[in-house]
Amino acid sequence: MTKKSFSEVAGNVAYELFVSGYVKVIRAAMSDSQGDIKSAEGKGIAELELEATKQRIVMEFQSHQARVLQEVAIAERISTSSEVEITEYYDVSGKGHAGLNASEASVSVGVGGEGRKVTHRVINFSGFSNSPSDLDG
Repeated sequence: MTKKSFSEVAGNVAYELFVSGYVKVIRAAMSDSQGDIKSAEGKGIAELELEATKQRIVMEFQSHQARVLQEVAIAERISTSSEVEITEYYDVSGKGHAGLNASEASVSVGVGGEGRKVTHRVINFSGFSNSPSDLDG
């Protein structure tokens, strides 16, 4: 076994042992994504735009899955904690307007918008509960 192949094997073993599953999935998705982009680059702008659109859709789907997995992980941690403190604030609001003003001398059109997004989430866990009865008192 050569030195390079030994280091590759060691790296692969370490990767499998120490890297979390979700990190592996992200890495594989990013690698696949880069390959698809490289392939589309050689086929012209139309193919590249189509690939970019496809990847945006996939990323939105994966983002949704990540949020669901995060909530499941939080729920699992809550069920095993002896004490949980959760503080959440969410406010997503926006408004817009459009207008038209006409006179004998001029015509003006205006469009405006305003948006506000406030998010704040703090979740603190302490200890581990050994049984369901620990959660009751």
